[in-house]
Amino acid sequence: MKKLMVGMALTATLATAVTPGFGSIGGNQEKAYAAATVTYKVTASKLNVRSGAGTTYGIIGSVVKGQTLSVMSKSGSWYKINYNGRTGYVSSDYVQASGTATPPAESTTYTVTASTLNVRSGAGTNYASIGSVKKGQKLSVVSKSGSWYKINYNGRTGYVSSDYVQASGTATPPAESTTYTVTASTLNVRSGAGTNYASIGSVTKGQKLSVVSKSGSWYKINYNGRTGYVSSDYVQASGTATPPAESTTYTVTASTLNVRSGAGTNYASIGSVTKGQKLSVVSKSGSWYKINYNGRTGYVSSDYVQASGTATPPAKSTMYTVTASTLNVRSGAGTNYASIGSVTKGQKLSVVSKSGSWYKINYNGRTGYVSSDYVQASATTSPKLVVDSFKTLGNAQQVILVTADNYDTKSAKIQTFEKVDGKWKQVLTANGVLGQKGFALSKKEGDMESPTGKYTIGTAFGRYANPGTKLPYRKITANDVWVDDSKSSLYNTWQQKPANGRWTSAENMDIPAYDYGFVINYNESRTPGKGSAIFFHVGTNYTAGCTATSKEQVVSILKWLNPEKNPVIIQSPVSELDKY
Repeated sequence: MKKLMVGMALTATLATAVTPGFGSIGGNQEKAYAAATVTYKVTASKLNVRSGAGTTYGIIGSVVKGQTLSVMSKSGSWYKINYNGRTGYVSSDYVQASGTATPPAESTTYTVTASTLNVRSGAGTNYASIGSVKKGQKLSVVSKSGSWYKINYNGRTGYVSSDYVQASGTATPPAESTTYTVTASTLNVRSGAGTNYASIGSVTKGQKLSVVSKSGSWYKINYNGRTGYVSSDYVQASGTATPPAESTTYTVTASTLNVRSGAGTNYASIGSVTKGQKLSVVSKSGSWYKINYNGRTGYVSSDYVQASGTATPPAKSTMYTVTASTLNVRSGAGTNYASIGSVTKGQKLSVVSKSGSWYKINYNGRTGYVSSDYVQASATTSPKLVVDSFKTLGNAQQVILVTADNYDTKSAKIQTFEKVDGKWKQVLTANGVLGQKGFALSKKEGDMESPTGKYTIGTAFGRYANPGTKLPYRKITANDVWVDDSKSSLYNTWQQKPANGRWTSAENMDIPAYDYGFVINYNESRTPGKGSAIFFHVGTNYTAGCTATSKEQVVSILKWLNPEKNPVIIQSPVSELDKY
């Protein structure tokens, strides 16, 4: 009873002494506010606590339904709270406040630190400059979008890089507020930005989404505690914010990297890029990046490009065709932006992303915008792959397919395929060579022909350090040989010199053709005279019975091969693929 009376007295004191003076508390707002008689309770089953005032900020924990929060202040539609001894932010939409007090708004001053800072029409350096601000100038910040502040600039909206603005105070500007609602009856949530990625679940009509960013025509969302992607075509965004595009830098790692006209080494080189160069990546097709190269489209091998950041380039899955006789291309997403050119009916567009009802496109090597009302987006169907009809693959999830037009040609086509989420995807296409006399009907030792058939992959090898393969790797030494003496008990095995009478003939392994390669597990029973030393290795002319391609492609394939996926190699004339 004594405790109850003390509590009543304390409440009375707070109600009479604190509340009337709330409007003029000044510098002690947060301390005084903490004493105000308002209770904040969570109404959602589970509510994320974030590091800043917006869904773009990282999650640092969560609170549950009915939990009472210690609110310090309000920033836009977000409450700043004390969370386990640190500062956090929760959406006020899922918190019920009972009482009359309003938490004080956080106060921050934003000051320009650069001599001159461009004010742009959108959140990125690709947007036009609409003016500038000077060092020491105070800015009226509305919200933050990625690393850009949205500001009021001479009566209009502008954006400045936050790298050149000093924020003094405790407030975090609220992220731009937009609600994202599912419009389809059921919408797949996928593991990446494209229909070729696996479905990891689904959302239903009317469901609100927590959008992190946009990648092409896909939203990156928080889905049951993990990252997912949904098509923006079936999501309605209500509000003013555009989710920030995912930021990734693509840097060339090779000394010189060919830029090709298509996604494969069989396509012509249209130029090259050099080590350290940054690339403008549009999308990814297998193991190739589609890039903007000197105002035209090019392709580079992703094996020699380092991607740093979180974005996944959208898979090419949609074709965009102009439907208007003439359609203006503008410098920004709106008719108030200047026309920088035009496109005509039937023209195919290279779409990077969508902003409201406008497509952001690559236009003659620069960024442009066209109205989506005059563009038809049609999903492209992936052609059926040759491996889809194979019946002998068993549990293999990686296939190297080596084909030739007939038995007598030494020229080969090399393709690699990988099964992802139950579907075969093509990874690589390259030119290669076979034995000098082509494929063998019945392989014999020394016939200069490559064997046909399906074989497992053996040990990887090379004269240098492991290039990054997951296969067992053996570095070649000067004494390494492969025995091709049919009368030797060591026939078709890797040995070391000296022979000491154990064989009369063996192939030297320490040669440039074997800079990198792997063993094709042919004639594992070591039947005398049936053929030995069948490898996949470096070469561009012809072989003595192996399969070869450029060093670049050999290394690429070695890095890709994964023994856990039970890889196989199939070698056959095109006319006999129905055997497999």
